[in-house]
Amino acid sequence: KYKRFVAGLGFVNEDVYAYEPDLRYGYRLKPNLFLTVRNYSSALMIDKLPAWTIRSDAQGFRAPSQEPVATEPSARTVHVLGDSSSFGWGVNYEKTYSSVLVGKLNADSPSTRYKLRNLSLPGFSSFQGNLLWEDFATVKNGDWVILSFGWNDSTPSLETDSQKYKSRTSLLGSINWNLRHFSLYRWMRTWSLPESTIVKKKDIGVRVPTTQYRENIEALVAKIRQKGAKPLWVSVCNFNDHQSTAKKIVENMKTPFFDFPSALKPFIPTVPERFPKRFVTYFEAYGEGMKTNPMLLFLFPDRCHPNEIGHELMAEVLFEAIEGEAL
Repeated sequence: KYKRFVAGLGFVNEDVYAYEPDLRYGYRLKPNLFLTVRNYSSALMIDKLPAWTIRSDAQGFRAPSQEPVATEPSARTVHVLGDSSSFGWGVNYEKTYSSVLVGKLNADSPSTRYKLRNLSLPGFSSFQGNLLWEDFATVKNGDWVILSFGWNDSTPSLETDSQKYKSRTSLLGSINWNLRHFSLYRWMRTWSLPESTIVKKKDIGVRVPTTQYRENIEALVAKIRQKGAKPLWVSVCNFNDHQSTAKKIVENMKTPFFDFPSALKPFIPTVPERFPKRFVTYFEAYGEGMKTNPMLLFLFPDRCHPNEIGHELMAEVLFEAIEGEAL
């Protein structure tokens, strides 16, 4: 449906082809994928923003653009559970804040090696984050775990993520789900058949209500600590009730909390001098809009997702905050 919708607008956000249906999660990143995304922000930005590459591993998680250098089994890991901003939507893997952070940690202390395991996926909520933890968490003592959910949790929806999951994974739901993704059935659905005109009215809520959001956060932080690892919370474009809920819970649980992009505002005067080439690239894309909204120095036109400059600065803020504890 999404592909047909964007095609009808005359613009296709090319990274949509990187995903496939998944019964447990709703959808996942295709495994063993290598995709170059050229047009992805909006029709106004066609051919103006740098292309970026999505490469995935056999499990369907984002991987380095090239095969990573082998690390010692004893190396600590920085795990990331988050949404599109932590996935690094719009930038190459090596330019994501978590990858830059790991590079800084390794450069600062060669005796303590870190590797990155980024389980973030665009569109995922804290509910799906808990599912990812159940299925893929390999956290051990001494690791760091970055958590970053909120924007998708607060997205308006007729059903919560929990309700959708229960419906999708029930016996009847799984049968219907498999039928919908069976090629013959999809072809049969194109036949002109009468449709019911009965519409049930539902109150529009959000994907993850704040009560469930709080429970999801508390569960993740507790599980991380049970493994002897250290959690930290990165808030990106998380607003209103969900942001205040996350901040209160995380701080009550004595977990570091970082609010982006607000924490990047002090860097605005320094960006042109520190990142001249990238500054010119984004200025040529945004034009005068950058003067009226200087946050575009480190954000994409949606004013939410960090660009390469934003990721670099996020990594700097995080590194300075955890440097002493990490080494």
